[in-house]
This record gives sequence, structure tokens and C-alpha cells, in this order.
Amino acid sequence: MMLPTATVVVGYSFPVARKILSTVHSVRRLHISQCVPPFLQIVRLLSIMRFVGGPTRLSDVIQKNPKCFEIAQLAVCIPVFNDWQSVAILLSYLNVEFCRSNARLQVVLVDDGSTDSIGMLSLDDSRLPVQILHLTRNIGHQRAIAIGLAAIAEKFECDAVVVMDADGEDKPEDIPVLLQELQKNQPPAVVFAQRMRRTESLKFKLGYACFKVLHRMLTGRPCDVGNFSVIPAVWLKRLVCSSELWIHYAAAVACSRLPIVKVPCNRGQRYAGQSHMKLTSLIVHGLSAISVFGETVGVRICIALGAVSSLTVLALLTVLYLRFMTDLAVPGWATSATGLLLILLVNLLLLTLNSVLVILGARNNASFIPSRDWSTFVSGWTVIHE
Repeated sequence: MMLPTATVVVGYSFPVARKILSTVHSVRRLHISQCVPPFLQIVRLLSIMRFVGGPTRLSDVIQKNPKCFEIAQLAVCIPVFNDWQSVAILLSYLNVEFCRSNARLQVVLVDDGSTDSIGMLSLDDSRLPVQILHLTRNIGHQRAIAIGLAAIAEKFECDAVVVMDADGEDKPEDIPVLLQELQKNQPPAVVFAQRMRRTESLKFKLGYACFKVLHRMLTGRPCDVGNFSVIPAVWLKRLVCSSELWIHYAAAVACSRLPIVKVPCNRGQRYAGQSHMKLTSLIVHGLSAISVFGETVGVRICIALGAVSSLTVLALLTVLYLRFMTDLAVPGWATSATGLLLILLVNLLLLTLNSVLVILGARNNASFIPSRDWSTFVSGWTVIHE
């Protein structure tokens, strides 16, 4: 298929092509049928630019950095819940990004108990091997990621695993950037996309800013990454043995003390449909991230309670000193203040003791280990493409 003369269609999947085209003075038409399926040509008409000149092929325009594609085996883990329309678009974009790559891509869609049909995933033009891991029930996207990573670690041979959401906010064109950063680090590190610009409402941004402050105060760590990341195979088996992975993926990586590198990436636009994350789900998701650092949070709370207790004791001793050791006039409310300070001190000591017991008790609780228990929630596999 040839586009009309003097017309070039450029999509966000081709950032390099856009940059080169901006400096090219003679481009007449662009032949893209070899890489882009017809479905993608329809949904990715984002900007139209006019040039005059001779014919140019896509392979002449896109100058890819070979370092981005040195990984021979790459797996992609994508949790999905009733968002198959976005998945179909995402797979088309992934097909474009890797159609000229020598790396073999294996896409694993983790069906988190979806009730919608998946019939629209029969993409005949796609070269991507796609398999769907069906879960017995909806368990949430963080636990779906944990099961998907454990399944990939056991079933597939790969050099690295990409974790991303299916809704389009994790952009496929950023994957080569993450892979390139992965190859720069020795020993290899887990590479996260650091969110630099968000497209949500002002209300959401204010709530998220408050959560980041709370997260920093309780855990001592920043909160500026999501699921979008690349895990080198050398760290994958270590990560899936972590019980924290069952609670929150990004927090589990940090808690496992794996080397982490962050790459600035802007958040993309949702492909289709509405987000399933409501206010309650967002709060649970945020608290889950904090709970992974439960011991750290508990210790910080104990330190804070200890500081407040010390100030309470100091205030109590000051009142007693003024009352019995000096001739200064003591107001009549001093006795009441002393009683209230004693009650406050006892409550603080009880809270501190309770925090210590909770921390110690959490160490003895039986945990879900994804590498050991992942098959418990799996009902089967579906092969879309091999």
C-alpha cells in the first residue's frame, strides 16, 4: 500500500522518524506496508505533513540504534482486565516497534479474570508470539503481574522481561529507550520509566502529590515510578521468590534491594475505554505500596512515638519541678495538665509496644511466594500466535 503523493503519515511509534522528517527537504511518499498492519495505519493517523521530492522507504528514514535490539529473547508481561480493545492496539504498536528487530519477542497477557470476549485479538498480520495466561478470578493487576512474572521465569527463556500496562499510558516506543539504558549498566539493573508528565485531572494530581509526601515520610523512599520497567533475567528469579511481589511490584523491587535505574518518560494517552481504577482502588494501591515497607514504617512510627513520648515526659517533669521544687506560683490547672500528660504518655507507650509486636509478628506470618504458588490461580493458557 502506497500513501498518496506528497503525503507522509507519522505516528508516535516513530519518534526517530519524526525527528529526521523534520529536517528532510525532499520526501514525496513513504511506503509502510511492510511493517505497519492496516489496522495500525487507521488508528495511528496522528499528524500529516507535506513534502515534495522523490520516494523514500521507511527503512531509509528510521535509523535505529542497534544497541536497543541486542537482546535476543525479550518477554513482555501485560496484565489485562476487560481491556481487550486497548490490548489489540498495543499489540499492533509492539509489532511495529519490533518488526525489523532481530530480537524474538514473547508477549504474555495475564487475563485477570476478565468477563469480556477476547475474539478481537486474532491479528493475522502480527508477527508477535502472544499467549494468554488465564487466572481463575480477578485478583488485581499487581498480583496479576506477580503471577505473570513467575510464569515467565518458569516457562520461557528470555534475556529480559518488560512489564507494562495495556491501556496505552506505557508507550511501546519507550521500550527501546529502557532496553538501551539496561545495556549501559554493569551489573545490569532494573530499569524503570520515571513519570515526568501526567495527563490526569488537577484533583488526581493533588491527591497524588499528597500521597507522595506521605509515602516519603513513612518509607523514606520516593514514589515516582509505576509498573513500566525492564527486568534483566539475572534478577527475575530472585524477584519472583520475594513475597513482597504479591503485594506491589515496584515496591517489591525496591524492597529486594536490586539495583534500580530510572529513565524519564512522559505518560501516554489511554487507547480506549475507561480506567477500572476508582478512588477506593487507588487508595488500596497506594497503601499496598507503603505496606511492603511495613518494618521500615513501623520503626519510623516507633521513633516518632518515642520522640513525642520524650517531649511528654519533659513537659511532665517541668510541671512537677515548678510545683514542688520552686516557690513560683503554679496555676490551678497544673494538676489537670499533669494527669492528662500521664494519660498521653501511657497511650504513647502502648502504641509503641503494639507497633513493635506487629513488626515482629509480621516476620512469622506465612507468605505467598509467587515462584512457588503462582499456578494456584491459573486456569489455563491460550495461544494467540506462536
